[in-house]
Amino acid sequence: MKNIEELTAVFLVGGKGTRLGLGDLPKPLVDIQGIPLLERMILNFQNQGIKNFIMLCGFGASKIEAHLSQKQFDNINIKIIIEPKPLGTAGSFSLIKDIVSDKFIVVYGDLIFDLDLNKFVSYSLNKNCTAVLYAHPNDHPFDSDLIKINLDNKIVDFISKPHVNPSCGNLSNAAFYLFDKAIFKYIPEKIEGILDWGKDIFPKMVAKKEKMYVYRGTEYIKDIGTKERILKANIDFKKGKILSKNYKYKQKAIFFDRDGVINEEIDGVYEISKFKLRGEAAEILKRVNLSNFLAICVTNQPGIAKGFMKIEDLIQIHNKMEWLLANANGSFFDDIYFCPHHPEKGFPGEIKKYKIDCECRKPKPGMLIEAAKKHNIDLSSSYLIGDNLRDIEAGEAVNVKSFLLCEESLDKEHQINKISEALDQILK
Repeated sequence: MKNIEELTAVFLVGGKGTRLGLGDLPKPLVDIQGIPLLERMILNFQNQGIKNFIMLCGFGASKIEAHLSQKQFDNINIKIIIEPKPLGTAGSFSLIKDIVSDKFIVVYGDLIFDLDLNKFVSYSLNKNCTAVLYAHPNDHPFDSDLIKINLDNKIVDFISKPHVNPSCGNLSNAAFYLFDKAIFKYIPEKIEGILDWGKDIFPKMVAKKEKMYVYRGTEYIKDIGTKERILKANIDFKKGKILSKNYKYKQKAIFFDRDGVINEEIDGVYEISKFKLRGEAAEILKRVNLSNFLAICVTNQPGIAKGFMKIEDLIQIHNKMEWLLANANGSFFDDIYFCPHHPEKGFPGEIKKYKIDCECRKPKPGMLIEAAKKHNIDLSSSYLIGDNLRDIEAGEAVNVKSFLLCEESLDKEHQINKISEALDQILK
């Protein structure tokens, strides 16, 4: 399957709207700037080539059916499947096994989003796996399902909420998936009770070492599960923020070096106990998160090549960094890049495969270029904040305006004493 038009889109549209003050109106019919959420989702998919839809309905099925029957959607097919009893987000799929395409998209009906569906589908199909989950960092990982991945984005653990201090970073399940029909082997034909994707199925798939991957994105995709989130979604929609985050449009980023900028510099952090955030780091990142810029970390970590630590140690350090930021004020990095290489040889215990002259070690701009390709970043509209001249050189190599964080005077343009000085200029 190579054509997006061949995919079925399955919408889970059975949620109650009681907590949202909607009375007996199902959540997918909540008004977003004059148009029901469900209608917006259908139009979004239709405009990107999806023609076949399945609505898995539970609560409020008659209202959803009545609403869709009044609408005229050109050149698409919508099938409405009603649960005979509550089966859960995964259990309800036992009703559609024989009518979905070999690959199909799954979307929860209480999501508001605008994303480049073709990019997501292309990535997912190239993985040739059973499931791809859209995931992103967010400002409330404490009450989100979290995902642990390896360097190839393969899922190695799925941590369902509630959880306490999980051994993973801030990578949250966005409830937006692409599945292969092979996933039905985890759905029994006869459902006893309720089956949930996050609580029951995904952890079982991980345990069975099923091929599951993450698509890490920064596009706008949020649930409207509270009154506050509905209000925020309406505000973001009106401001154009939801549309502008789509990867079809160029993004802007602020790149941050790590050691000496985000955490205290101690000539290399090789142990998780040694990692400490700098005083203004969380506040700075929160300001970026609330802006139209992505926050991206780009860090040289030659200690891996020198044998001072393993990549697994670095990942644990970054997990700690993400939880310290989240605990401080809900701030986060949209993505994190690191270079494990070091060109000079002769260190006792060095790791030879990392002892190379690479393209990612700053002052080379490889990490910035990789991030730009992944997130469609306009580098000429982006910025970098570092504490070393090699950071500045990396930014200048790709036309990224850079700021040097340094207390001593080096007579360098854009030198700053505090990160907030740079941010004041950037966000002005």
